Amino acid sequence: MNLKNITRIVLGIAAIILAYFLFESIMKPQRFETLRIRKEAEIVNRLKDIRTAQIAFRNTHGRFVSTLDSLVIFLEHGQLPTVRRTGEIPEEMTEAEALKQKLIRRDTVFTEAYSVLFPPDTIKERHLTTPEEIAEFRRTQRETHLANLKYIPFTNRTKEFAIETGFVERGSAEASISVPVIEVSAFLLDYMSEPEYRQLVINSVKRSIDINRFPGRKFGSMTDPITEGNWE
Repeated sequence: MNLKNITRIVLGIAAIILAYFLFESIMKPQRFETLRIRKEAEIVNRLKDIRTAQIAFRNTHGRFVSTLDSLVIFLEHGQLPTVRRTGEIPEEMTEAEALKQKLIRRDTVFTEAYSVLFPPDTIKERHLTTPEEIAEFRRTQRETHLANLKYIPFTNRTKEFAIETGFVERGSAEASISVPVIEVSAFLLDYMSEPEYRQLVINSVKRSIDINRFPGRKFGSMTDPITEGNWE
């Protein structure tokens, strides 16, 4: 093999290697973004569940639960007031008219918090045929939901959502009131821990910090009485 052919082979190999790295430089950030979006969709769903439970607790007790373990206990053993209606509303009447004529009745009853906030998903139960199967399915779904509530998805139950609660003062000095606040968050480095994306995660965190945004997903604020999420 002469020098000219060897040179062609070396240049061909170099071109292939260069094309591979060029392809990776384009595709790797796209794969990272696709994975981040998929993971954050599940994280947001869990944050929404935590927020739902926390708001229910605040509306009942005037404050937020300070730990997620205590929040699970509230869901398991706490009760919430619900309105139960008895009687039938005639087609020609509104509910207010039926109430006035005492054709229907409203009673406030206390119901287990979890059942009120997270009613059964009947769509997922369509394949079940017996009451025993439905009861077992609901029990399993409930236990799994509560067991995983405090953990950040995709961390093998090793990372918990960070939570802070407290109060801020609102109003004038003469008529100041204490308003409960909460912040629950998951840091990007916690759920995007794949070694191949380490530098992309670091770069993303830095960009977020540079524009004063939280590098991850969270809801609430320790300085303002809000419960909005940074995905909204």
